[in-house]
Amino acid sequence: MPKKTTTRVSQNSNGQYQVTIPKAMGDALDLAGEEVEWGIESSSKLSLEKTDE
Repeated sequence: MPKKTTTRVSQNSNGQYQVTIPKAMGDALDLAGEEVEWGIESSSKLSLEKTDE
């Protein structure tokens, strides 16, 4: 079973929700400098995918 990580979601002064991706996860997905696309899978699940642009 894949390792799960728990992270807290915060809301900034502009009302935007923010989540920090742990370094190990960002490194494993090679996210530095990449654009990503978020999607809603269900009422309790999101997806994240790197775009090809």
